[in-house]
Amino acid sequence: MILNSRIIGSSNKKIIILHGLLGSLDNWITFGKKLSLEGFEVHLIDQRNHGKSFHSNEFNYTHMADDIKKYLDHHNIQFVSILGHSMGGKTAMLFSLIYPDSVDKLIVVDILPISYERDYNLIFDSLLKIDLTTIKSRNDFNLHLKKYFEEESFMLFLSKNLKRTNEGRFTFKSNIKVLQKEINNITAEINHNNSYQKEIIFIKGEHSDYIDKDKLKLSQNLFPKYKLSIVKNAGHWVHHDNSDEFFSICISNL
Repeated sequence: MILNSRIIGSSNKKIIILHGLLGSLDNWITFGKKLSLEGFEVHLIDQRNHGKSFHSNEFNYTHMADDIKKYLDHHNIQFVSILGHSMGGKTAMLFSLIYPDSVDKLIVVDILPISYERDYNLIFDSLLKIDLTTIKSRNDFNLHLKKYFEEESFMLFLSKNLKRTNEGRFTFKSNIKVLQKEINNITAEINHNNSYQKEIIFIKGEHSDYIDKDKLKLSQNLFPKYKLSIVKNAGHWVHHDNSDEFFSICISNL
């Protein structure tokens, strides 16, 4: 099966953008439109078990990297730049290790190819403990999320996982139960026998702890030619927190 995408623009300079956990291509539409104005053909992609892409009980980075290869073959794309955020960044890194000759520029946003110990139980509990048959509006859903979270932007992010069925009921776009079951595959490190000998750009949010000097050292075996850029006044959702500086850094490295 081929991943769902939205293609913006038409150009020989092609780039695919990969969202993070519980995200979708919708999170990147504004960014993608700006990038297309700079002469790029932008492929915004829903990864498996997210957005409008297919659901599967198999969920790890090997499968997700293979999904990207199938997508590129389907669209007859032989050479592409890749930008990936968080989980999408790990997909991008593994793809680049397996298919280095297919990659032009590689930008990875606020993630490294290492394992992370993060507790996602609260997030999954907030989504799985709601009876969607009782939800009549997105506002009802947001009121439920306020029992768990305070940050309005994060609740808005989670609410984008909702969609209405043809019967008018709410359901989730993302395959929440499988994502919860396979969360250890998402937080796991990227392993490969090869190293990526081209340049990789890591973009870190100033206030995020996903990237630091010690963690970068752990990444050097796989990505020896790395460059680090830091976006000021930004956390893990760098593209949301400081979109102008983030875009400037991206475009200068593409």
